[in-house]
Amino acid sequence: MADSGQSAQALADLEQFRYAMVELLRGASREVDIFSAQLAHALYHDAGVTEALSDFARSSRVARVRLLVRDTEPMVRRFHRVAALFQRLSSRIELRRIEATVDTPDWEFAIADGRQLVVCDDRRQWCGLFERANPARARQLGDAFEREWPLAAADPNLRRLQL
Repeated sequence: MADSGQSAQALADLEQFRYAMVELLRGASREVDIFSAQLAHALYHDAGVTEALSDFARSSRVARVRLLVRDTEPMVRRFHRVAALFQRLSSRIELRRIEATVDTPDWEFAIADGRQLVVCDDRRQWCGLFERANPARARQLGDAFEREWPLAAADPNLRRLQL
C-alpha cells in the first residue's frame, strides 16, 4: 500500500490492515485507543502489529494504550500476543471488556493522538480506511470510545496471577 500523503487510503485485505496498524502505531506519540469486537487474532496477534504496539507503549512515560473489546473469550482460550503484552505492560496498556448494549457501536477502529485512524467497516471482508490526519473523524470516534470506556470493566480472566 503506497503512501499517498495525508489522504484516506482504502483498505481491502488483511495485509493492508496490518500495514495500516503498524503505520498508525509508529506514527503515534501519546495515545492509542482501539475499539474492537475481539481483537481479531488474524490482525492483532500478528508479530509486526504486536511489536509496533509494544514499541509504542514503551516509547515514553506518557504513552498510553487503551483497548475496548466486546468479547475477550477467544483471547482467554487461545494464546494471543496482545493479551500477553497487556499482562507484561499493564501500567502502559489498559484492556477493558465492553458490556454491549443496543447503543454500543458495531464498528471497529483504532485512533492515535486524535488525528490518525484505522476503521474496519467489514470484519469478514477486511474492508476499511486508514487516514493519517483526520482530526474531525478521529474526534467522532474518540467520543464514541469515551462514552463506552467508563462503562467497561477489566476482565479478571486476562489478569496474570502474581505468585
